Amino acid sequence: MTETVVVILFTPSAEGEAALRAIRARHGAARLIALTTQAAAPRLRPLADEVWADGLARGPSRLLALLRRLAWASPAHIYDLEATRLTRFMRLCVWPKPKWHIWPGGKGLS
Repeated sequence: MTETVVVILFTPSAEGEAALRAIRARHGAARLIALTTQAAAPRLRPLADEVWADGLARGPSRLLALLRRLAWASPAHIYDLEATRLTRFMRLCVWPKPKWHIWPGGKGLS
């Protein structure tokens, strides 16, 4: 069974896409899921195995659904390329606890 890696990137930039490629190289055999927004999804589709375009969950019920979806994916690693209050809060809510990496720079790496 291959491991799952989730990358949180709401505002893709050239630097963010380079970070995504570096994560792909580090976890070559892993299933890579990009958690992003509807607007950014087309740009990230070629770089990930799956793209979840519901990253900016509005409202408590949508946030809970997103957290549950993350937990059910059972990722071994989550790379937070945004480092926002929302994504840092999400870190506390995903069980079982994956290894959570806050990428240097954060904030979409722009």
